[in-house]
Amino acid sequence: MWVDIIRGSGTILIIMIVAGAIAYVGDRVGHQVGRKRMTLFGIRPRYTSTIVAVGTGMLIAFSVTLTAILASQQVKTAFFKLNALNAQIQELQSREHELESKVNTGQLVVRVDSLMVPFYGSIPRNQAVDKRLKNVKTFYSDAVDYMNSTYTRLGLKKFVPPGDIDKTLRENFGTPEVTVASMESNLLLVVTADQNLYRNDPIHFQLNVIGDVRRFQKGGVIASLVIPAGASANVNLAVNELQNIVANIAASDWKLPAFLANNVQVVQVYPDAQQMASQLAKGSGKYVMTAFAEKDIYPHSGGVPIVVTLTQAK
Repeated sequence: MWVDIIRGSGTILIIMIVAGAIAYVGDRVGHQVGRKRMTLFGIRPRYTSTIVAVGTGMLIAFSVTLTAILASQQVKTAFFKLNALNAQIQELQSREHELESKVNTGQLVVRVDSLMVPFYGSIPRNQAVDKRLKNVKTFYSDAVDYMNSTYTRLGLKKFVPPGDIDKTLRENFGTPEVTVASMESNLLLVVTADQNLYRNDPIHFQLNVIGDVRRFQKGGVIASLVIPAGASANVNLAVNELQNIVANIAASDWKLPAFLANNVQVVQVYPDAQQMASQLAKGSGKYVMTAFAEKDIYPHSGGVPIVVTLTQAK
């Protein structure tokens, strides 16, 4: 706010200085013309000096304005595109109000980054481009059929594939970058929501490629949490917190997408939850709750399966 005030005040000051300079130069030129008693088109010298003074001021003002227009895109916009800019602002404000209304009163059907199709497509390692594109097209068609049959019943509008979909798929999945990625591992195709989808919205989605490489080894320690023993210790809260830590690691360190990283599955706890609660309530000092990878974790695993143990800290 203060930056805008200072900038605005500075602009006003510059305009005042320029206006004063124009007036001074115009006056001096007119004065010199009057002293030499020059005439213009037979007009009396007195009026000639006034015309010259005014014309000089106009010429200087035009030169300064032209220079500002050529030098600054913002000035050019203010002079020639202000109405279009205002219309764009009004359109954006209207869209903002519409989105606010959706958030406040609309029925959310699909949350952004959610998995929209419960099956994956597959691109085998080193597959030829033509076969790869055929795989992608088949998965795309199956995914669209699934979404149209599923989400239209939930209130979303049917998705109609564009006429140039073959060209779009080739531009996105026939690239050298995808070819290089497929040399390193199998690739998974997944469909996620690219925005929050509310009732009566058209279906929107994003087709993603994920390298299906191992992200973590079976039996490895993923994360741990220190818990003070005592009657106030809560096993369920501790497990939930540990799951959140694992999810953050899966997203940041393993680069798993949100729908996989947030799907942390507790497969086994040792000892069981009741024994954990008893140990914490009756014990003393601190305990360590640890999350181990239940198996080798790949994107095709569908999430992050973990085994949780509780041991007394040394």
